[in-house]
Order: sequence, then C-alpha cells, then structure tokens
Amino acid sequence: MKEVRQELTKEYYANNPQFEEEFVKDLVEDAVFARGETKVLSVITIGKTSEKQLVDSIFNRSYKHFIHHYNFPSFAVNEIASHRTVSRREIGHGELAGKTFDYLIPSPTSFPYTVRAVSEVLSSDGSSSQASICATSLSLMTAGVPLIRPAAGIALGLFEGQIYSDINGLEDKLGEMDFKIAGTEKGICSVQLDVKNQGISQELIKTSLAKARQARIYLLEEMKKHILHPRPNLPIQVIKCRRFAVEKEKIGLVIGPRGKTINQLTEETGSTIEVQPDGFILIYHQEEDKLEQTYRAIKEIIKSGF
Repeated sequence: MKEVRQELTKEYYANNPQFEEEFVKDLVEDAVFARGETKVLSVITIGKTSEKQLVDSIFNRSYKHFIHHYNFPSFAVNEIASHRTVSRREIGHGELAGKTFDYLIPSPTSFPYTVRAVSEVLSSDGSSSQASICATSLSLMTAGVPLIRPAAGIALGLFEGQIYSDINGLEDKLGEMDFKIAGTEKGICSVQLDVKNQGISQELIKTSLAKARQARIYLLEEMKKHILHPRPNLPIQVIKCRRFAVEKEKIGLVIGPRGKTINQLTEETGSTIEVQPDGFILIYHQEEDKLEQTYRAIKEIIKSGF
C-alpha cells in the first residue's frame, strides 16, 4: 500500500474533484461536489434575520445566522435502513462543517439575512464531511452570499508511517488516523483528529498540516475554475431587503402606540418590518416596488412626526 494506493498509481492531493452548480431547479441555489465515489449536494435557503436559530445551552444563550445541517442516508453506502432520527455522527459532521464558515459568513449588519445550508450525501467512500465543506462553499458563492473567502476541506490518513491525502473508506478503516482539516488559502478554520494507535508525533502533525495545505490549495484552485467570486446579486427567489438607520428617539413613531403604526404598515404593504436594537430598520418583501413603498411610508411618518 505504501507504493500503490487502491485504484491509483501515484500519490495525489484529491481524487478527481468534480463540480456542478444549479443541479436542482427551482431552489434558491445549490451545488454538487464530487470527489472519487463521494458526492454531496449542498442546498442553500436564505431568509430574514428574525429566522435565526436560538442556541439555548447550559452555558449561554446565543443566536446563529448561519445554520449547517448534514444528512447521511443509508443509500449513500448501499445500505437499506429505516431512518428514525438524526444520528450523533450527522450532528457532529454538521457542526464541524458549520464551524468552518463561522468567520467566513458576513455579519448580519452587513448581510441582513439568515442562511441555512443542507448537505445531502448522495454517495460516500470517505471524507463526506470535507466534501460537504467544498459543496457548501460553492453553493454559497453561487447563491450570492458574500463569503470573505471560499473554503475547502481534506481528510488525511496514516498507514505504516505514511500519510495519505483524501483517504477513502477502506483506507479510513484500515488506517491509524483520520485527520480532517478545512480552511481557506489563508489558514485553517476547523480540524478534527481521530487516531487508532497510541498517538502521533508532532512531526507527523506538522507533515499532515503541510500536506493538507497543498491539497486545500489544489481544491480551491479547481473550485475557482467554476466560480471565482460570489455572484454580485442574490437569486430572484430570495426575499428582498432594505436596511436603513433611524434616530432612536423616532423609532417610537414607526412602531406607534401598542404597535398600531407598524402593524398597519405591514397590513397595507405586505412587508415584514423589523426594528433592530441598534437603531436600524429592516424591511423585507419579495417585490422591489412594495419594498420602496414601505420605505417611503416610514420616511414620511418620521418626517411628519406622527
């Protein structure tokens, strides 16, 4: 196995990566990433900031504006099994891929939307979590989400002292290490390490990080051939948004007594109006003219003082 890997005649960075955007029609946006026998479909949904996810843990209470879910059905590995609930593995892989984008997704102040990405594993022969990161990166850019930088992930294995990039299922089963490393061309965003031996040395970790960077840069270059930058506009299916500042002492005019004014505006225009604690108002509507109508109505209320 040291000299010749299964089905390959030389060492490689990633097994024949393939890409396809807009694979499923009538969705907000999606992309497929395939690497060897592993294929992942990433589907993007974009909604209002108020649709953020509440994370109520025993330590703190927070909100997530980027949510990543990972689904691994039994047919992905040619098995037949009933599907009752999400497994711990699916939750863990979803969190691993989600953490990769924590500092790559723009903040709600500059991008006033909540984004949900769902990675559907269509077939798997190893590294499906890292393929999910690649697919999610492609679908986010295709959807026009202004990612700071695209991300890619790779899994490395260890067998008889030799490190392998982009391990498959057999190499994962027989090997001594599963080292998942994801990030951008500038650095690492997430890591996960599983070992079956007594541990690995610092030298092996250094070598693994160097090989992972080579593979990551290779994948990112291949991805750039399909989409270099995030698209300048969101898809037409996405709800439109306008964000503008209002003096804090005048926000009460927009809300009205017991919310009468804002409720009336919502009913007349069909827009969703959200007042932020920092003094900004967000208006959402599917149609641009209704968005403009609501904006002008709010400006008129502020100008007239009632």
